[in-house]
Amino acid sequence: MIGLHSEGIEVNEILLKGEEVSFKTQAFLSFVYVVKGAGAFMYDERCISFSEGKLFIIPQKESYCFKSESAKLITIQCPIEFIDKIRLEADRIESCENLYKLQYISNNYHTKAGCVFRNKSDESFAEILILQIAREFKNKVDDYLIIRNCISILLNLVARNIIKSETSELQENRKAFSIMKIITYIQQHIKDREKTGIRTIADHFGISGNYFGEYFKQQTGVSYQDYLLDYRLKLVETYLKYSSTRLSEIAYELQFSDESHLSRLFKKHRGVTPGEFRKTQK
Repeated sequence: MIGLHSEGIEVNEILLKGEEVSFKTQAFLSFVYVVKGAGAFMYDERCISFSEGKLFIIPQKESYCFKSESAKLITIQCPIEFIDKIRLEADRIESCENLYKLQYISNNYHTKAGCVFRNKSDESFAEILILQIAREFKNKVDDYLIIRNCISILLNLVARNIIKSETSELQENRKAFSIMKIITYIQQHIKDREKTGIRTIADHFGISGNYFGEYFKQQTGVSYQDYLLDYRLKLVETYLKYSSTRLSEIAYELQFSDESHLSRLFKKHRGVTPGEFRKTQK
């Protein structure tokens, strides 16, 4: 196994020869691509056959195992910090939105469905992208623009195939699909307090305002207000890590009352002040 690291991403090339290889994902989003060979993929007491050209999404912090007499795999693990950096540097809003769609679907459906792709042309295009990512990491290039672009396109390809997939589970559980749309809407309008108000979102999606909070928690496991605050604080972390933007400007842009309000919330939920957090990232 050869590990290649850069900007928080980890790429591994794995050769299987009559053995089992087990993993536990740590990254926000992980892919496993089958370059050649065939075998079995085991996850959560499920066993799915795999073959050349197939791509799998693995949920975060889950254990999984591949077994084959002869196969070559490439794994790509993407931390949320890397995805946030793509958006911060290049304003790739659509890619970021699709990322959250992927996270939701992968945790609820995809490991039961098997390979990501339903479209053969997209499957072939993904192969080119993944092999290019692996080559760039092997060569230890100084410029990661190609890697960023390849991953961004790959995310969009995967999202498009899953969202348009005609799997029975997506058809049978339209409520779960609706919460994915709501989360996407929240990500898109996170800097607009009016549009992220419960009444506005409820009206936008045709849900009773009184029922919205209960519905959101039912579908995600957290309250709407807790989710909204946590996501805003994650964006604050991204600004602190990758920019020199002043805290007062961050507070204004992300709809906190003021700098001191942001500092109090950050300290309460992250255990350190924004200034202390920024210093640890240098």
